[in-house]
Amino acid sequence: MTFRDLKWAAGTSAVMLLTFPFALLPLRSATRLGSKLGAVLYQVLRAWRSLGLENMERMLPWLQLQPGWSPVYHTPARLAWELFENMGRLVAEISRLYHGLDRDLIATVEFRGLEHFEKASARGKGVLFITAHCGNWELMALSFGAKFKPVAVVAKPMKKQYIDKFLEKMRYRHGNSVIYRDHAVREILTLLKANGIVGILVDQVAPPPHGVIANFLGRPAWTTMMPVRVAMKSQAALVPIFIHHEGERNIVTIHPEMELGVVGDEAERIQRDTDRLNRYIEQQIISFPAQWNWFYRRWKGTDAIAPNGAEIN
Repeated sequence: MTFRDLKWAAGTSAVMLLTFPFALLPLRSATRLGSKLGAVLYQVLRAWRSLGLENMERMLPWLQLQPGWSPVYHTPARLAWELFENMGRLVAEISRLYHGLDRDLIATVEFRGLEHFEKASARGKGVLFITAHCGNWELMALSFGAKFKPVAVVAKPMKKQYIDKFLEKMRYRHGNSVIYRDHAVREILTLLKANGIVGILVDQVAPPPHGVIANFLGRPAWTTMMPVRVAMKSQAALVPIFIHHEGERNIVTIHPEMELGVVGDEAERIQRDTDRLNRYIEQQIISFPAQWNWFYRRWKGTDAIAPNGAEIN
């Protein structure tokens, strides 16, 4: 084991110790303590804070022009502070999910738009839940599995296998399962054929041949075309779904099915519909900007491409 591996293992052990108080405290006390932890994380996680502020500074001019954007978030620093508070709350909630002490937390989840899922599922071709790293996406999947029907979540394998084990202990609760991205398509198609549910986080860099350039928050970003290609092949329903918190409640909003386009050749339709999926994520971020994961190089590999899609010489 290398020194770096030892550091990762030590860090993971420290995180595990941190989870116990949040799991054992009453839910309200745990989430409030989590918000206070966010202030500590703001000071400690300097690299994350720097990346988050960099992303916010680049995207804020575009966001400020969008209908529904709150003038409260007038500077990246104001947005970053609330982002870290929400990150601390997320730590508290994930702790309870990991240890299986989640009944009270799942009880806080309110579903809006469930009729859209029921309509999509009634077709019998399966449902592709399209979402992003907004709010507590892990809670969204687990609460849906606990209350309605199991969800298979598509995930990228971690470089450190013990992190996968940590996440699997949580993700396999309530009948849910994980499909790792390296072998995803065949397993996804099998589940959809049985009218199952598959959840896909689409706000991640997907370079060619797995992705296409699509606009995201006013700039081009490599975006996975898997959901659209799978939907075209399987006739499954593409259903955007997101979670955010309001006070002490978590709200899951299910949108109507996004119907696939019919104009143009296959490549054109994949490009256009993949771009349309990003509009749903953008709207969620505009509505709840401090609940999206800004600690990620979402626009990696596209710095030489202008917002209009043209290459910068």
